[in-house]
Amino acid sequence: MKKITLSTLSVALLFLSFGVFSASSVYTVQDDTALRSDKSSNSKVLKVLVKDTRLQRLTMHYSGWSKVDLKGLNGWVLSSHLTKTMPENTRNIVAKSGVKSDNSKYIKQINNLKESLEKSQLKNKNLSSEIVDIKVLNAESTNKTTADFDSLEQKNNELSTYNNDLQSQLDSVDTDNNINTLFIFILGLIIGVITSVVIARSAQKKRDSFNTISRSY
Repeated sequence: MKKITLSTLSVALLFLSFGVFSASSVYTVQDDTALRSDKSSNSKVLKVLVKDTRLQRLTMHYSGWSKVDLKGLNGWVLSSHLTKTMPENTRNIVAKSGVKSDNSKYIKQINNLKESLEKSQLKNKNLSSEIVDIKVLNAESTNKTTADFDSLEQKNNELSTYNNDLQSQLDSVDTDNNINTLFIFILGLIIGVITSVVIARSAQKKRDSFNTISRSY
């Protein structure tokens, strides 16, 4: 009899250790109810629930924890924080369950994203306009630069032509100067020769005259 009792107790404990399934709707009885990843106060908090949050209880464990489901999120809640009694004001159930707040959160995020998108589109439009303006200015600047370059190139060609003319004139003047110098040199040489000849003849005549006078005495 004692063996049967121990065996029965072991089976009961084993059954309780795996949990008793009770797929029913339960509600939190207080705010700040922690939905944890495991049946331990030291386990990770998956979500903090407000009062009257509707949950689907999957398992009740002998340790005092219940495994529940919240829209696909499974976790553990202290059984003492749950009740099967439906709240009086059923309209507040959805609001307090976090659905409305989640929807509001998502709506706010969507609105923020829309606002960011509008700002980004406006910024993109402004940048596109600035790019067009820059392209126009660049085209105008390029045309002006090309015109200025052509004008400078033309002036440079004119200066090159003028310099060539000056160089030609200088070369011509140098040639004329060389010719004039040569002419003057030759003329001076001729004059010098003639002068030397004249002087020599004059000297010769003086000597001849002196010799003639000497003989007459």
